[in-house]
Amino acid sequence: MKKVLFVAGCGGHVAQLSILLQQIGDRFDSRLMLEKSDTLGIGKFSDKYSIYTATAIRGKSETVFMTVLRILINSLQSVIILFQTSPDYIITTGPGLGIPICLLGKFFGIKIIVIESWSRTSTKSIVGKALNRFADIIFVQWPSMIRQYPNARYAGRLG
Repeated sequence: MKKVLFVAGCGGHVAQLSILLQQIGDRFDSRLMLEKSDTLGIGKFSDKYSIYTATAIRGKSETVFMTVLRILINSLQSVIILFQTSPDYIITTGPGLGIPICLLGKFFGIKIIVIESWSRTSTKSIVGKALNRFADIIFVQWPSMIRQYPNARYAGRLG
């Protein structure tokens, strides 16, 4: 059975992850990486999945120094999570939490799948911009996004 590490931030990203997990069922050995501060998301999934947490890479109204520090902390946490989970695939629904682990995963030969947010109808997200060149597959949820990601696959909306 393939091992998949699903990565999601909080709020709408976790909502999309929840829909995705319902649709795929038990076809994979699934583990989740969520933002450390997302107690609602962690509580929602903790009965069924192994949960790994990491620091968000952006805080509200923080200095550039703090953002860089958060990226470094997240990257270290991501390396540890990669060694603990040994996934065959990393699937992210965003946000920035997924950038370091996807880049590190790519370095280690792990397949990367990005699901662009359903809120993105005409412009790329930060995650989409950062991972566009590294992702093995990018799924978009609106036909108009194919113009932004010519190599993406239109998959329709989750749910």
